[in-house]
Amino acid sequence: MRLPLILFSSIFLFPLFFNSSVQSMTTAHLFDAAAPAVQAGLNVSPGNLTSNLPLKRDTVLNALSFGAAGDGRQNDGPALQKAIDEAARTMTTLLIPAGKYYIPSAFSLHIPSMVTIEGSGKEKSLLVTDSVLTPAFPTLISIEGQQITLRNLGISGGRPIAADQKSKASTGRYTLINISFDSKASENILIEDCRLSDAHGRGLLFKGKNITIRDCDFLRLGRYSIDFKAVDGAISNFGRNECSDIRIEHNTFRFVGTHAVSAYRINRLNVVDNYLSQISGIGLANHQCQNIRITENRIEYTGDNGIDVQRCQQTLISANYFYCAGNKNAGDAGSAAAIFYGDDYATGTANKAIISNNFIRGDFNFEADTLASRSQSCGIYIIDAFHLKVMYNSINGIGDNSDRKKTIGIEDGNGIMIVNSAKGQSQDIIVDGNSIFDTKNHALFVTGQGRDIKIINNVINAAGGQGIYFSAVATNLFGSIRNNTVTDGRNWLNRKVAADIFVEAKNGWLTQLNISSNQLRNSKRGNHQSRNDSVFTTHGIYFTGAGFARFNNLIVADNQITGHSADEIGFSDLVSSYFVNKENRYPATGFRKNYSGSTDDAPKEIIPGYNQVEKPWIITESYALKVPDYGNYSKGSVVHNIANPPERWVATNSGFAAQNRWVSNQPVSKGQTIIVGTQVWRCFKGGRTGSVMFKTAIGEGKTVQDGSAIWEKMGDRVLFKAFAG
Repeated sequence: MRLPLILFSSIFLFPLFFNSSVQSMTTAHLFDAAAPAVQAGLNVSPGNLTSNLPLKRDTVLNALSFGAAGDGRQNDGPALQKAIDEAARTMTTLLIPAGKYYIPSAFSLHIPSMVTIEGSGKEKSLLVTDSVLTPAFPTLISIEGQQITLRNLGISGGRPIAADQKSKASTGRYTLINISFDSKASENILIEDCRLSDAHGRGLLFKGKNITIRDCDFLRLGRYSIDFKAVDGAISNFGRNECSDIRIEHNTFRFVGTHAVSAYRINRLNVVDNYLSQISGIGLANHQCQNIRITENRIEYTGDNGIDVQRCQQTLISANYFYCAGNKNAGDAGSAAAIFYGDDYATGTANKAIISNNFIRGDFNFEADTLASRSQSCGIYIIDAFHLKVMYNSINGIGDNSDRKKTIGIEDGNGIMIVNSAKGQSQDIIVDGNSIFDTKNHALFVTGQGRDIKIINNVINAAGGQGIYFSAVATNLFGSIRNNTVTDGRNWLNRKVAADIFVEAKNGWLTQLNISSNQLRNSKRGNHQSRNDSVFTTHGIYFTGAGFARFNNLIVADNQITGHSADEIGFSDLVSSYFVNKENRYPATGFRKNYSGSTDDAPKEIIPGYNQVEKPWIITESYALKVPDYGNYSKGSVVHNIANPPERWVATNSGFAAQNRWVSNQPVSKGQTIIVGTQVWRCFKGGRTGSVMFKTAIGEGKTVQDGSAIWEKMGDRVLFKAFAG
């Protein structure tokens, strides 16, 4: 039974008292029962019970009794206003039967306190206006006061419907419903089962407390562009305070220009189980709110962010479904993320939030082109946030499809981003248990100044850039990258380095970073179960720097890394000059117990920078049957003799291993090492050595021709000393 609303405190109650002849009837039946009485000019019971006033006589008013025609031609504005005023005076329900009630552009309806207006359905009882805009009457319906309900009505702003259904900047009523937007805040308002459509600017503006908007349709509202200056859209209180206890539930928003919902400085905001599609700007825009719950919404085809939460506190964003929510359908809309959270004003006011259990999907994939309009540019975008948990989200198909082989802006193609503004920072952020598949660029992208950023227990597959990109600008302290699984990186953008975990210090310090217990795999699988028979990534873990770059107090331990085309753990040349140098008394001792090997191989200890010419001073411990004849070892590194324990060999200096000297006219293969003087050379191109040993000197190039072979210089030879016991 659909009954008039009774508001009691913050709980909506629906007691309705009928006489014996109509007690079992629905509202629709009331219209039929009322017909003889209406023709006789009589009012019909029952009445309306309010929460804070004594019971009045049971009465229901009918708009037709006050002269309204509902034929779409007669000016019904004065008659409807008269009926509304009488309903307020007698505290009764006003029934608006099926029909089309014409309200000219130079007239607005005003609804005071204690009024319930009930139609016979949002497709049957229609309030319509002209297609012209009269500036003195921008609003179709103004609400002021308390205890007010609108239900089962269709309200149209009169703007012509576009052929493609998108709202255009054409004439028509600017606003459909204005709730105390320029006066004292209203309280206890219900808008239910209504349809608001075809307004030039906004569907519903409000300032108030305890407002519920539910089961409504919002269609073709606002101007379909990304010019946010106008802040058009379906529902908004933007620029107004005194708002609390707002519920927006079970509504449908389609073809809305700019933002579907704009919320500003609201305390206790619930946005639950709404459907949003074809929004030119932001789906749900929230600014300086607190105690927010945004759950179980479906958001698709938004031009900018699907959900945007800035400078807000105590926020839950959970169990929402996104499809191409950030596809820039009205132009270049900036971040275009499914979820944007933080504070790009660097005021430090975005804190205490949980973003969890959301499904975020775009249409990017590596195998075939898709439509440019069906993109999800970025998954989750975080800027200058404090005390945030990003947990158990499922993210896939991320990237702008308009130019598939390059990124467009910093946001394009990243699954989860954590960045900072120029003066901001992020602190205490946990990224835990997320699944991120098929991203055009990085699956996880962290850059800027941060503290206590933990990336743990995530599963990443087929990242187009780096699996986890972790960069410090200025300072990044106390970070963790632990227990993640990163597989089958694609290196879609053909970078020189594409790593499962890419660590960078950029003009600053990256200190007290723990990278441990991760599984990093990218193996060629040449069997019938193989999806990709090529290895695209170069490294499991890679360290680099830019400008002044210093790493300090690292732990890189207990990782399982296999199947990459270069070193499992590698370093750029920029790292060695800053990370550990000749004057530094202390080696980087935090690299330990990292193992490689596939399912068919015995595991072996990873020597960081094993194939490199230069690398930081890293003391390692490994096992072998003989003194190493290949690999870059740092001074103090230990190789245990597994054929004769407890004998071991210790590196007495840092350099590259080789045991054989150059021999003339001998076949050599790529990767083989030789000793020439005190230097070690590695075969770059296989062939046969010359008849005379090639000459080397300091300052010569890194490669030389030797017969048909080519050698590259690896540097000083490392010498090992045997110890027993």
